[in-house]
Amino acid sequence: MRALKNVKVKFMDKEVSCTALFDTGSGYTVIQRAFFERNFGANWSKIPRAIKLYLVNGDFVEADKYAQVIIIIDDVELLPPEVILIVDKFAKEIEVEGRRVKLPELIIGSGTMDKYGITLDPKEGVKLTGAALLL
Repeated sequence: MRALKNVKVKFMDKEVSCTALFDTGSGYTVIQRAFFERNFGANWSKIPRAIKLYLVNGDFVEADKYAQVIIIIDDVELLPPEVILIVDKFAKEIEVEGRRVKLPELIIGSGTMDKYGITLDPKEGVKLTGAALLL
């Protein structure tokens, strides 16, 4: 299941808005390198060995950078900070629920959703439950 939602990303005391795709089929949380650099500079850490990923559209990419950020959903800061992979190459569009949409800047994977108690409801969309609401 997938859902789109506007969220905020906080890194090094700077907070920016972006569109996030919550994707239960994704094992990782990733962000577009161009978006990250434009907003936060090249302040990431390198991964000793690149991680191979498939994007939501089936494209194969490698991630060799990461950062720890705070994701903010509906004014709730998800703590502790989440490790996100920074991906150089993204597709321009994807298909979500039968329609073509611009690929969001951030893809939130199932591990992040499980960690913070985020669920996807067919009628209500992205819901914060459990751990996220205790913070």
